[in-house]
Amino acid sequence: MGDELTVKLGSEVKGEIERMAKQAGLTPSKLVAVLLEGFVQGEGKVFTGPWKEGPGIRILPDWPRFSSKVFKIKQEEMK
Repeated sequence: MGDELTVKLGSEVKGEIERMAKQAGLTPSKLVAVLLEGFVQGEGKVFTGPWKEGPGIRILPDWPRFSSKVFKIKQEEMK
């Protein structure tokens, strides 16, 4: 089992994650973990820079180009 990370989501995003997780037979936290692991393992990148209209920064996620990796999850890992 891996380390735990708390993520704050807007209610609309949280609802969509819950819907997708239910459809896949996973918990929302397991689905988010699989998605983030796929981003990292697929060598996704994050670029940041100043936000001229700021204050704050701009964040540009560069999703993996070939994201067709299949993740296999054992039944005991699904919950």
